[in-house]
Amino acid sequence: MDIPPAITALTRLDGADLDERYRLLAAAIEAVPDLQKALSAGRAEAVREMKAEPGATWEVVGERIGLHYARASQIARGVSGGTKRRPPADQP
Repeated sequence: MDIPPAITALTRLDGADLDERYRLLAAAIEAVPDLQKALSAGRAEAVREMKAEPGATWEVVGERIGLHYARASQIARGVSGGTKRRPPADQP
């Protein structure tokens, strides 16, 4: 998995002076979208590998990860878990 360098650099926070600590944290904040992509890709790969095991069904994979089988399949395909907001009942 490709963790952005700005995220792995956070291991240097403990010994950093205030200026360096600021730079490390600011770079990590900017790298969060890249980190999220890398983590999502790694999670999808893990789910696909579970499904590739002999006898594995989406139901079995879903049980293993504590999610509905349909969500396990979505994760494997890279479908994000964003929520869709419904309009209030009094609005169409």
